[in-house]
Amino acid sequence: MTEERDTLISAEENRKMFDRIAKNYDVANRAISMGMDKAWRRKTIHLLCPFRGGRYLDIGTGTGDLVFEILDQSHNVLIDGIDPSEQMLEIARAKATVRDVGDAVSFLTADALNLPMEGAIFDGIVSGFCFRNIERRKKALEEMLRVLKPGGKLVILEATYPANPLIRLGYTLYTPLVPLIGKFLGGGSAYKYLVDSIEDFPRPQSVMDMFHEAGFTDVACKPLTFGTVSIFSGVRPAAG
Repeated sequence: MTEERDTLISAEENRKMFDRIAKNYDVANRAISMGMDKAWRRKTIHLLCPFRGGRYLDIGTGTGDLVFEILDQSHNVLIDGIDPSEQMLEIARAKATVRDVGDAVSFLTADALNLPMEGAIFDGIVSGFCFRNIERRKKALEEMLRVLKPGGKLVILEATYPANPLIRLGYTLYTPLVPLIGKFLGGGSAYKYLVDSIEDFPRPQSVMDMFHEAGFTDVACKPLTFGTVSIFSGVRPAAG
């Protein structure tokens, strides 16, 4: 019997979808978020608080924007960016070449449910607009906890369904435009899935509960842009 997944589509369907939209992904992000995604990433990495000499992991790195934001906010760090979509990673690697990041960054194909790293090696983990697409979210959180050093921090940026009724009305009026923007940019049905997956995603308190169940402490949720986006964070408990 197949275990029920948390997502609307399978991991393989998800990978194929992102391979298909990779070429125009960055442009679509700017358009759909009305340019606010850059500020969201800055705030996410500011909350991660990367420090000189630290090692970091970006799960679902996509085209690498959170990785490069870490580099913008800190120096002499090492970052691994993982994603199941090779087409997205090709774009991330091309950006890394243009920026001449050298050996500071590695991009590799990997699964968030089975991270190919030893335990307790990262000072921090970040993930942007990926958690919503992971088939087994609690298992993924447990894997993240495993590879974090004691005291290490996890920060997840994710689209969330707004709680305020007035904001929800505006959101409801805007979201039909998202598939149209995606279709114009060659995304086909991918951006209809984007809207559906946000509405299907658990509400912030349930996500925070998942963090606690996986073993994180100091769990918090910071809403942005009237709750249409949220930054979730948690810490691996210190040893002893």
